[in-house]
Amino acid sequence: MISSEDCFSVWAPEGAAWTEWAKPVLFLTAAGSLPTDRPEASAVDPRIVSVGSGQSAVVVDLPGVEAIDAGLALAARGYRPVPLFNGTQGPSPVIDLDAVVAALGAAADRLKALSLGSDAPPAFLLDARRTTTPGGDLAGRYDNRWMVLPQDFPSFARLGSRGIRECVVLQRGSPTPAEDLCHVLLRWQQGGLRLRLIDLATGREETDLRVREPSWFRRAWYAAITVMGFRRSYVGGFGSAVPQQTASRHGGFYG
Repeated sequence: MISSEDCFSVWAPEGAAWTEWAKPVLFLTAAGSLPTDRPEASAVDPRIVSVGSGQSAVVVDLPGVEAIDAGLALAARGYRPVPLFNGTQGPSPVIDLDAVVAALGAAADRLKALSLGSDAPPAFLLDARRTTTPGGDLAGRYDNRWMVLPQDFPSFARLGSRGIRECVVLQRGSPTPAEDLCHVLLRWQQGGLRLRLIDLATGREETDLRVREPSWFRRAWYAAITVMGFRRSYVGGFGSAVPQQTASRHGGFYG
């Protein structure tokens, strides 16, 4: 086992260029410690370890454990994996995070051994399941769905100051980025960052990705309105239990 604080410090070490964007909530709600053993990781798609260069940032938008395995593969190539998982743990969760927590703990020793430089380019890790629409009644469930906001990522200016000129998005099953991620990517695109997207399901690569303007782009109330369907956690991030009476009255959604 490894303490949640020690594990987070491995994933977000002091002094690293991208540490301030790493999300601590999943680590801190992991019952105080994380397991360091897990079944052997599945083979990583070879297209993942061949993306980008020292001037590239990577956004890994894959389901849970797969995103962590991809992040480790990229770390072996010199990228700094930055966990942006912003959902918390709870009983009867909408999104099961036990395997994600186990993978974070199991990866700590391997990640530490790589001795990445403080200025290593970033690989931002997302869970593609974050906005999953659950089936059935949410009454009594722990609703830990979440979404990304522009402030969850560094600005184009911050990326540029570190020599980043391109962003590669890795995902599976769609030729376009998720709606919430588009609010980030379009800002980068408008700043002058080149965008590429690789769909691992089809092998299709969009070498000059042009992000369409998403709903409420750059509107002052975007964040406030879009998170109304999600439950914020008292420790930060997203996640709380759905009361029985609230779920029956509002169909499981109550801002």
